[in-house]
Amino acid sequence: MLFFIDELGPLKVRKYGGRIYAKVNDVPTYPQNQVGRGSVSLAGALSATTNQVTWMYIRSKDSESMISLVEILYNQYYSKKKLYVTWDCASWHSSDALVSWLEMFNAETERLGEGPIVEFIPPETEMKLSISQHFRERNEYFKENPKRVGKKIWEIDFFQDRDTIRSGAYREW
Repeated sequence: MLFFIDELGPLKVRKYGGRIYAKVNDVPTYPQNQVGRGSVSLAGALSATTNQVTWMYIRSKDSESMISLVEILYNQYYSKKKLYVTWDCASWHSSDALVSWLEMFNAETERLGEGPIVEFIPPETEMKLSISQHFRERNEYFKENPKRVGKKIWEIDFFQDRDTIRSGAYREW
């Protein structure tokens, strides 16, 4: 099994726009300046074979969080022989503490003769070349087949009347 791991956050906990039940012609607004209600961060692992995401909420982006996520993957895929984990080049992904933990963890797994061996794979040259090739092909496709991105903003011609565009608190429009 191959997993792509990344972290998200910290995200400020506050009201954001979205869907809401409201009366006709009633436009709900959210104050631009809100009192924060904390923050949330998470780490996730996307399986390249099943396209399933395993995630956990974390206090901070560090080696301890990565160890916890790898342990969850280990327990979730206990019947597999090997788990490959790849991620970006954040410092905590290659810390001495994480590498030492992995060596001890795999040694204990081998001693018990049960569970998968976990192997960390840094972004390799071939992977970077494949990703770059994908972006080049994608860009070339959209040059030959132009298509606007998004739907809502393009339903109106926002810039048709440039002289009357208001400046300042644009969220109140």
